[in-house]
Amino acid sequence: MPRQGEAAYDALILEASPSHEPNHRHPDAELRVLIAGGGVAALEAMLALRAMAAERVELRLLAASPDFVYRPLQVLEPFEADAVVRVPWSEIANTLELTHIADELVGVDHDGHVVRTAGGHLSEYDVLLLAVGARRRSVIPGALTIGEPGTSSSLRAALSDTDSQRPRRIGFVSPPGVSWTLAIYELALLTARWADAAGVDAELVVFTAEAQPLEVMGSDASELARRTLGEHGIRLRTGTLATVLADGRMWVDGEGSMAVDAVVALPRLEGPRIDGITDERGGFIRVDEHGRVQGETDVYAAGDAIDFPVKQGGLATQQADTVAAHIAARAGADIEPMPFAPVLRATLLTGDGSRFLRRDLTKRHPLTDIDDRPLWWPPAKIAGQHLAPYLAALTS
Repeated sequence: MPRQGEAAYDALILEASPSHEPNHRHPDAELRVLIAGGGVAALEAMLALRAMAAERVELRLLAASPDFVYRPLQVLEPFEADAVVRVPWSEIANTLELTHIADELVGVDHDGHVVRTAGGHLSEYDVLLLAVGARRRSVIPGALTIGEPGTSSSLRAALSDTDSQRPRRIGFVSPPGVSWTLAIYELALLTARWADAAGVDAELVVFTAEAQPLEVMGSDASELARRTLGEHGIRLRTGTLATVLADGRMWVDGEGSMAVDAVVALPRLEGPRIDGITDERGGFIRVDEHGRVQGETDVYAAGDAIDFPVKQGGLATQQADTVAAHIAARAGADIEPMPFAPVLRATLLTGDGSRFLRRDLTKRHPLTDIDDRPLWWPPAKIAGQHLAPYLAALTS
């Protein structure tokens, strides 16, 4: 299995298929842009297109969910019931003057410029943006999975069980094949803080397949994570495989089995399944440096659905901005589209404040900036150019 760590990312070079020149339109002609998906890439793209192309584009959103959900704050849910921000798509649609189609994309007819939905409807487009995200797969049977319904309440229940005479032992697992592991460290740190404040005797252990914690962010970030976990009394096992056994036990590579009260794990992400785009096995979507789907003229993709190796919300917004600029130029806006140039920005919630991290993946040997003061503004969890100020205004 290829290592997903620092050395691999030091040598990361973006693959780019030959790009296409934007097809500029008459300024008075609206380009019909259909965006499929309901996450951060979709919302960032809509905001960017409104900012760059304004009335030159007719925007439609195809998303089954009634709400936009700001998922990075899900790690707070076990301890703050209303932590996650949810904004109705109807409110966003009114603000951005777009049409929301409450349905799910299942197939694309490239020749006819039509998409098919789960509800059996057809919708035409001039340009299609696939921001459908990835499929989340629970890979440790018996574990609670971050982001899945019931995980927050089950973790809180395991911590609050007062019948046990021993410390509550909770395992936090990042399995192989997960490129962005920040949430597992945050949840462990937030759990430690809650347990300390509640007077709960808890033994917390993080098991990760990474050679170093937060490996994709570089050695300085790894040292920060290791030190912060230690300061909160959290044990760390790196380069480790772990799974859940029956009867309240888990098996750990190199240690055998141990009793646990709960195990929380990150999901593994898999590519979407879209007729006309992916085969029956799914797979991540290959795009060029401007986000155009390989071999297609009018179909773009951004976010976790594409084949970029790191799946992270901030990168998804950068990909959406790249696509939006290319589409805006096609619509006649005076914009020079630039290729995707990934910069990782992350906020680590430690339970005692936040640490801000930044790493430029376009450099062969990137350094990591770390500060307890914001390295971007507004200091949102996802540093989207348009998303962050938009959500800040909505929630202020």
